[in-house]
Amino acid sequence: MRERKRGSHRRVSTSPWRYVVATWLAGVLAAVGLGAVSPAGSALRSSLGLSAGALAWATSSITAVSAVLGIPAGWWISRLGAHRALSGGLFVMSMATAVSATAGSWGVLLGSRIVEGVGYLLVFVAGPVVLTRMTQGGIRSAALALWGTCVPTGLAIAAAAGGVLASRWTWNRWLALTGLGPLIMAGVLAAVLPRLPRTPAQHPRRAAGTWSGAVRLGAAYGSLSLVGVAVVMVLPLFLTEYREVTPTVAGTVVALVCLGSALGGLAASWLLGRGLALSSLVPLGALMPVACLPAFSADFPLAVSGGAAMLVLLVDGLLISAVFAAVPGVVSRAEHLDVANGILNQVGSVGILLGPPVFGLTIAAAGWGTVAAATFLFGGLGTVLLLTGARPSANGPADRAPPLDVGEGSERSRKTPDVSKPDRNRI
Repeated sequence: MRERKRGSHRRVSTSPWRYVVATWLAGVLAAVGLGAVSPAGSALRSSLGLSAGALAWATSSITAVSAVLGIPAGWWISRLGAHRALSGGLFVMSMATAVSATAGSWGVLLGSRIVEGVGYLLVFVAGPVVLTRMTQGGIRSAALALWGTCVPTGLAIAAAAGGVLASRWTWNRWLALTGLGPLIMAGVLAAVLPRLPRTPAQHPRRAAGTWSGAVRLGAAYGSLSLVGVAVVMVLPLFLTEYREVTPTVAGTVVALVCLGSALGGLAASWLLGRGLALSSLVPLGALMPVACLPAFSADFPLAVSGGAAMLVLLVDGLLISAVFAAVPGVVSRAEHLDVANGILNQVGSVGILLGPPVFGLTIAAAGWGTVAAATFLFGGLGTVLLLTGARPSANGPADRAPPLDVGEGSERSRKTPDVSKPDRNRI
């Protein structure tokens, strides 16, 4: 009887939300690094003698790494282990940021940002894998939808904190501060997260179904991200040049609009956590082009236009979070999650890179009225791809798989499998 009680005590599980919150914070801090250069842009240009184009390359180089190396990163993480990749990626970001903070030339700044992009990629491929393996059912859907809020939340923190501190500090001190959070979080994750087993290598032919579903979701993510990033990038220009508001007012409006994306992701997390089907969220995509009409029109009061732009980002953030929640359902085998998330990040990053120039060229050619048309085209494509890509979710093995045993018991209880049951936890 005494042994039985001991054994049952070892199987008591810790709430998965402990790991969900820690993983989410890792993603938020990584996203702060993504947006760290923009608030200090003027000081960087003056100090290093950079052109606007050179600064733009330093800003976007992190995302460019994901657009090139997302799939290889997925393969590598499947062998390294998601928990190692997550904390390791944060550590790489912290070290690269330290170099950026001491950069004396554009070449050093660009090189350190590229290395930082490698760490960023590791975090954003490994993070959803960790969440999937730690959770199940409604909690899994809610956790993955919550992960979709990492980027807008991190960018909002970078913009708000950077706007205050970058004007009072040197750009070196500001960048150094943004590298401190990932370093601390890397240590926290190393101590908190249990060890996740490495996934075995799979023959590409056996994963054909996974790749096609992941590519569809990646294209959905890319199309939706293209819309969100483009709207945020062109809105300040519209407000200052077309509506002739002050830069301070424009900055406030854009900050509130960005908040809409995070709120949309939180709404998706709440709805999916309560069992709402992914397909029920897809029709909301029709609101984005409709809301763009008053958002980019001078015929409406500024409060109405700002609210409409916020609605665009809210729906966009909600659907992006739904994309992340759909990934476990499209994999044919649970061990394909790493590469599936690599595909999602690589294809999605292409959309993020293309968004501003595509919308900019469209506006230059045909005026601000075309923003709604471009949003209809790319937003509609994203919602259709999400709907078709998420259909297999009811049958996806990773969506049904139980979480890894994360109890407070001994190391032996985690390492020794129970041979009386199918070994479904070793994913």
